[in-house]
Amino acid sequence: MEIFELSQVSRRTLNYLNLARISVGTVHVVNGSADIITIFNESCTERKFVIEFVKTPQPVVGQMKVNDISINVWSVSINFFSRTTEIIYSSGKYATQKIILCNSNQFGYGLVHIMTHLDKIFYRMDIALGIELSILSTMRGILCHPIFRKCFYMQIRGRNEVLSNEDCDHLLKKTQPTSGITIFSKLSPDFDYKKIIHFSLIRVPNLGNMPLEDLKALNSEIANLGNHHFTENDINQFLNHWIEGNNRKLRRLKLDGFKTAPDWDILLKDIVYTEWDPRERGKNYTSKYTHIMETIDCEDGKDFRSKDGQLSTVVHHSEFLDFVVWNDKFPE
Repeated sequence: MEIFELSQVSRRTLNYLNLARISVGTVHVVNGSADIITIFNESCTERKFVIEFVKTPQPVVGQMKVNDISINVWSVSINFFSRTTEIIYSSGKYATQKIILCNSNQFGYGLVHIMTHLDKIFYRMDIALGIELSILSTMRGILCHPIFRKCFYMQIRGRNEVLSNEDCDHLLKKTQPTSGITIFSKLSPDFDYKKIIHFSLIRVPNLGNMPLEDLKALNSEIANLGNHHFTENDINQFLNHWIEGNNRKLRRLKLDGFKTAPDWDILLKDIVYTEWDPRERGKNYTSKYTHIMETIDCEDGKDFRSKDGQLSTVVHHSEFLDFVVWNDKFPE
């Protein structure tokens, strides 16, 4: 926050900051029910400061000057942030953050100016972008700015909205996310899944009727797929496809829809597997999607290897089926 305040002093100070090559890490931009810009530390575990555009009018207490324009500031406050629950608190043993409140009417033209200003301060700035489908029409022109090509992760929101191929094409073309995508909205019946199966990280809670051939073509490291139509027979075909040496990048495939244990005879047909051997691998598998670490209990899993000797496990827990590949057989 202090660096951002220094950048407001003068153009000369801004130039000095640019020459200092300060790394910021990640900037989260959320647009829709809330319009918020959040600056995180390099490990993306701590919020440094937040700029929030709110609708409730308040007295103007100052201005932010970015790219020769002024944005009215309604308030500046200190709060505390829990990295565990992602809730803002007024007290407690949490990381402090500064929150700047601005007029929501200034978000549209202010966003690009703030982002380009931050880009002048910090030599490395990765953008994580969250967009509500219901307001995409108002964001189309804004997303055309090249600053958004620094996007590494995109989150498409709107659980009651339907993502069309056209809207998906527009978002991916303008932002070109390099690492991952999460789609909370529903997908159109004719959705082309080939648009998204190349991302390293992919989460789609409402997958719909994804063809088995697209699942086999998955080029992700971590895929979390929900509300799908895959059967035990489909998953068996996928596992045999992996055993043959395909989907080499895959580290974890998580599928919901299994409230009870699957029919293992169908799911593991023609696959030679063993029960867990503590000498072969650890009990727990750790998986990290963006900055959130998850531990999967694989004690009751079925183990088998690919033709290349790569060890994997398929395990059922709660309502999910997990397929994991062990790069580290004994994680700490």
